[in-house]
Amino acid sequence: IRQAKVALNVWQPEIVRGKQKQMVEQCNVPIDNRIHAIEMELKLCKQQIQGLEKALSVEKKRVQTAKEKLASVEYHPLREFNLTVSPIDEHDMRRKRLRTSSSKETRS
Repeated sequence: IRQAKVALNVWQPEIVRGKQKQMVEQCNVPIDNRIHAIEMELKLCKQQIQGLEKALSVEKKRVQTAKEKLASVEYHPLREFNLTVSPIDEHDMRRKRLRTSSSKETRS
């Protein structure tokens, strides 16, 4: 039986593994050991749940801050365009044209 328990931890063909598993399952296992194994599994599950809940709360906070940033941003296409391209004042353009045209006239 001890060899069958050890053999279950090693990869084997399914037929051999099935026979060894039957031998191990037929052995009497004390109730205390079963209860202890289930309690340990329960503790592990609780730890995993706590870790997932913590990750969920962190993710919710991240989403909330992203929503707040998004809500605070106002979309102005012209303002956004002016930020990427230097703003050009039409009056300045007219003045420059007038200056260049008047300077050409004075030269000729």
